[in-house]
Amino acid sequence: MLMKTAHQLRNLLFITLLALAGCMNNDVYNPDSKPDNEPDNGNVTDLTIPSDFLWSTTAQVAVHVTIGNNTPHTYTISIYPQGADEESLPVAIGTASFNYPYNKEITLPASDTIVAVTQTLHYTDGSQMTLECNVPIVNKKATLHLGESGNTVSSTRSPNITTRSDDDLEDWNKAKELTTDITEINKGEEYKVSTGNMVNLNDNINIMEGGKIYIAGTLNISAKNAFQNHKDAKFIILSKEQSKGEAAGILQCFGDFTVKNEFEIENYGTMTVNGTLAIENGGEIDNYGCLHAEKIELDGNGKDDSLLEIKERGYVFSKTMWMQKATLEMEKNSLLEIEETLELKNDCEIEGDDDGKWAVVKLTDATVINEHNGKTPQIKNKVFIVCDHNNGEKPKNIYLEDGAQWGNTKAAANAGVKTTGSDCAPAYKPEEGGTPEEPGNDKEYTLGQYTYAFEDLWPNFGDYDMNDIVLVTKVTLKATANYVTQATLKCKLAAIGASKRISAGVQLDELTAGDISSIQYDTSNNFTENMFKTNANGTEQGQTLAVIPLFDHAHAFAGYNGTPIVGTYKDAEFNPKEFTVTIHFKENSVEESKLALNKLNFFITCNATQGKRMEIHQINGKATDLFDTSAIGGVVASPNTPFRAKGNFCWVMIIPGEFSFPLEGNNLRQSFENFELWIANPDYDWYNHPFPDKVKQ
Repeated sequence: MLMKTAHQLRNLLFITLLALAGCMNNDVYNPDSKPDNEPDNGNVTDLTIPSDFLWSTTAQVAVHVTIGNNTPHTYTISIYPQGADEESLPVAIGTASFNYPYNKEITLPASDTIVAVTQTLHYTDGSQMTLECNVPIVNKKATLHLGESGNTVSSTRSPNITTRSDDDLEDWNKAKELTTDITEINKGEEYKVSTGNMVNLNDNINIMEGGKIYIAGTLNISAKNAFQNHKDAKFIILSKEQSKGEAAGILQCFGDFTVKNEFEIENYGTMTVNGTLAIENGGEIDNYGCLHAEKIELDGNGKDDSLLEIKERGYVFSKTMWMQKATLEMEKNSLLEIEETLELKNDCEIEGDDDGKWAVVKLTDATVINEHNGKTPQIKNKVFIVCDHNNGEKPKNIYLEDGAQWGNTKAAANAGVKTTGSDCAPAYKPEEGGTPEEPGNDKEYTLGQYTYAFEDLWPNFGDYDMNDIVLVTKVTLKATANYVTQATLKCKLAAIGASKRISAGVQLDELTAGDISSIQYDTSNNFTENMFKTNANGTEQGQTLAVIPLFDHAHAFAGYNGTPIVGTYKDAEFNPKEFTVTIHFKENSVEESKLALNKLNFFITCNATQGKRMEIHQINGKATDLFDTSAIGGVVASPNTPFRAKGNFCWVMIIPGEFSFPLEGNNLRQSFENFELWIANPDYDWYNHPFPDKVKQ
């Protein structure tokens, strides 16, 4: 919808006459067009905008990555934005070594709270080291140190000393001896399987509230067991230090086994389940020793308590693990090994310690299946996920938080990740192996996907529906040795909410026409009006800086006769016009820093011909040399700031992703929940909170 002058908004008689004459601009704002049952949220220009407000949804973030002194290698560092998926390109690529840290200022959506950092190293045998972690953005900075020698985990307890000292174990040997014929353990009663003894648990035993069985020998549970337990019933499997025997206690389950109804197992010895071990409905296992199962199912039903806690030096092995609405807690120097599949459903979390020592989840070649249903699984604190599947790449829909890292075996070795093991548990001591290669010079990355939303009635105010031209862009750069060789602008003309002939281009604010060798378009009808007079390399003539024409008649380009409003009505069919512009640069002429997002100056013109013209740029944008300064007037704040309106308003906004722009007759305040909060909090992602019936979906 067009921006309109104040007298156009009020002079209804003039509008009526225009309509009768058949010459009315259909996109002129009508303040009475809202249905009677809709609240009047006011015009956008009713807001009080601070003089330093930039109308920007992006922020500059300084990323700093250093490498520990335990490695001589030079690594490739790639930076991804928050929410990047498996198909995403990084937003920046560089290198880092012990002597040369990675430093880069990047542009991200202001609402992003983390960046994802990957570290890779290629080897002569074709393999690679891959590591990924999420780094919080604090005060527009993201700082990370990789490969610290301090990450190596060593045991803090002697293998001959137990960490358990409560009353549960002081008089365990005074408990009654358990025998196969016992069918009930009464409330608070305690039984034991003594060192050297083997007992088959009665299949139908009933363990009342508070009942306990201490296992210093071997307790067997048959595949057909149907024993009943009540609240606070407990098995305690003793270590050999606790029992003072020659071996630790053993719990052997010959089929499936379920821990539920606040039944608890404390395992300091060895527990083996030949089938599926299910922990659910308030059940819990605290594993200080070794636990083996064919399959482990953790069904927490959303409860806060952890169903399985792997304590310091504890070891758990399972061919497969399935988690649903569950938390798995791991203390430092613990090891979880999954051989085939890790499946995460709904709201799941694996949480380590936060004291600087690693817990390790060894997936090796296991496949990770994530049915997150809108709840992203989290790995948090000092947990290192070792996964060689898919060359060690982390699925993008798993969130790493507070120092958690995901890498392959080589990455774990490189970071100094180790566990010490125990009498029953293997130590994890990965080896890097292979001969590293120096990083290559070629790289490809993106400046991100953004929507440029324009109002077209400059230099006058309008209604701020920001839909006169809606242009979605995704810019990809190819570079060699820090020089850009090619820029690809993948664009989509998503709406034309105006009845003027509108042209568009992009000025590269730090480049000249001489930096460009050629421009290619994948569409043939971009230019029907001969408005852009171009040089041999495709740039616009008469410009000091490089200006790349995009199209010179939006409606004709999108396949429409005349200049109808298209794409901004709820039920009207419109096929967005997609096109790609590829810019080739002269060799070693364009440094990467000259093609940052804030140096791509997208603009439109209205009803322009060759020569001087009106232009509409972002609030602090730089006009091209063909901008007609004599057109400045209306509500422009100052001739020195031609695209800043009085009251510090703008005519163009850049918005992360694909913008769900307002439908005709709705301004930004009416279309987005709490839009005005953004004025006080520039990090607020208002564009992600639309009223569905007010925006184009």
